[in-house]
Amino acid sequence: MMHAILANKEAHLQKVKDLFNRLGAEKSGEITYLMFEEKINAPEVREYFSSLGLDVWDAWSFFKMLDLDESGAVDMEEFLMGCLRVRGSAKAIDISK
Repeated sequence: MMHAILANKEAHLQKVKDLFNRLGAEKSGEITYLMFEEKINAPEVREYFSSLGLDVWDAWSFFKMLDLDESGAVDMEEFLMGCLRVRGSAKAIDISK
């Protein structure tokens, strides 16, 4: 059972990395809002977000949630942690925050 959980975590991590690179981060290691907005409506990007359990209907708000340091760019760590944070059902504490 533990092996299945770890395999799922690795698969999820790889999906997030692939999505991050599809958004245009393979060269610079980070994405800007313009890069994000440009790619967000591409079918393959929508499919990746959907496979992660994320419904991105407002690109600006979603990007702001990812960009915790308000630098205008999101690196891999911010992207990964942001996607994990907003994934799944909202809890009362999430809504309050």
